[in-house]
This record gives sequence, structure tokens and C-alpha cells, in this order.
Amino acid sequence: MRTGSRLGAYGLGVVAVFGLAAAAGAGLGPIHVGASLNHASMSVPAAGAARIAELSGMVVAADGYRLVPGVSSVGAGAASSYTFRIARIDGSSLTGFDQLRERPLHLIVLSRNLIDYLHVHPSMDGDGTWSVELPALRPSSYRVYADFKPVGADEVTLGADLQIAGLVPAADLPVVSTTDVIDGYQVTLHGDEAVGSSTIEFDVARNGEAIVTDPYLGAKGHLVVIRVGDLGYLHVHPLDGADGAVRFAAEFPTPGAYRLFFDFANGGGVHTASFTVDVLVDDPSGSASVDTMPVHEGK
Repeated sequence: MRTGSRLGAYGLGVVAVFGLAAAAGAGLGPIHVGASLNHASMSVPAAGAARIAELSGMVVAADGYRLVPGVSSVGAGAASSYTFRIARIDGSSLTGFDQLRERPLHLIVLSRNLIDYLHVHPSMDGDGTWSVELPALRPSSYRVYADFKPVGADEVTLGADLQIAGLVPAADLPVVSTTDVIDGYQVTLHGDEAVGSSTIEFDVARNGEAIVTDPYLGAKGHLVVIRVGDLGYLHVHPLDGADGAVRFAAEFPTPGAYRLFFDFANGGGVHTASFTVDVLVDDPSGSASVDTMPVHEGK
């Protein structure tokens, strides 16, 4: 993507260690690698603390299911096969999935600097092993999110780490912006993101002319929201209206910086626009103020 990067020579010495908590039945959260952040500004106000459970993807096991990757690292510079299972508590593979946005499972692959993003749809064989061919990825530590819905149950998102060995290009978090240009499309973000319920809207244009996006995954677009710092995955819901606008409902649990990845279809392909936003802080007086968490200049 478009971020200005300087080539650093720090190696991948990161090892993600997951454990299953006896009481919670969930793995340890992810290790943060990437831009430096002021974690003191990530304190959760009382209103946000009650909503923190709405973020997912930070653990390898939850709700009675565990993500079991076939590999934890792949080589750089070439396409590679990635396999995994969704296991029950007894270790058996889950094979029954309801359709979730027209697919039984969505796999998101995201570099920990929150720049390189991939949304793919693996296929499952008869014994419950999922597989997908990943394109050549740049060396980095990646977070893999498996988003699925077991038959008759609620949606679940589990996360694991994937390492691509090699020299890692150092990059800062892209600056806060409401516009992005990708594949010749100009995408504009509208919305007053704040803790609690927010409506997020996207306008898409090409050569200065507004376009209507093609159907994609049962809607006019697909949105992935990731919280900066712990890589928490926020579920959002499309709010397609008759006016052609692409809208989503989001429930931000805490203030701070988030990355938005908006997938849309047009011209026979799928394109992804990305944005950095600062979610506002709740104010008891009824107004809202911008969070003070710094976002590093890095385009």
C-alpha cells in the first residue's frame, strides 16, 4: 500500500506464545510489533470497559473452539499454501458451518504494522482441514483472523500469528485520513467515529465520477476494523440503503486509533481502501473530544 517505508534491518525475533486459560478457555493475546504507541493513552474509561468483549481475534481459542494452524511460518518471495483447522475442546475438527456473508469462513491476513492486508476464502476438505494459496507476502509478522459461524451458533473470530522470515521494512502507522486512492478509485470516508454506536459511510468515485459498487459478499462492500495496539477485531454490519451509499454500523468499545479496511467490488475485481481513524472519547457533558493518542507520520 501507499505508506512511505524505510528499509530496516531488524530481524524477526518475535515468537507468539499462546496458552489456554483454565478459567476463560482462551489463549493469550497477541504480541504487538510495529509502530511505537503511547499505551498510557489506551486506558479504558468505565463506559468502554463494559464493551471490551465486542472485540475478538486477540485469542487463539474462545467459545469452545480453537484455531489450529498447520504452519506458523512460510517463506518469503513466493506463493505458499496455508492450512488450518477449527477444533472443538475435545480436539475434533469442526466441519459444520453456517454461511456468514455468503461464505462459510473468512480469513484475514494482516501485517502487524497494519499495512499489508489480505482477505481470502479458503476451502475445506472432508476432515475439516482448511487450505488456501497465499500470494507472496513481504517479510513481517502477520496476524491471521479466522471469522466463521458454527451451525446454529454465534459468529466467532479467532486469531493466530504467521511469520514471514527476512528483512522487515520498518513503517510507521499511516496518518489519519478520510480519503484513499486505490487502483484508480477515489474512496472517501464519512462518519463521526466515537465510543459506542457509529455509522461509517464510504463514497467511491473513478475519474471524478461517483460509481455504485457491485454486490460483494451479500452487500455493497465489506469492512474490517482493527484496533491499533492489541489488534482487536471489531465486527461491523452493513447498512445498505436504497440511495446506493455504502454504510456500516460499528460499536467502538474504546477510544484510540483504529485501522479500517474497506473491500468493494467494481470493474470485475475486488479493491481495498484503507484508513486510519481516531475514535472519539465519550464526554459526560454530552460532547465528544478527540483522543490524544499520537498517530505517527508515515505516508
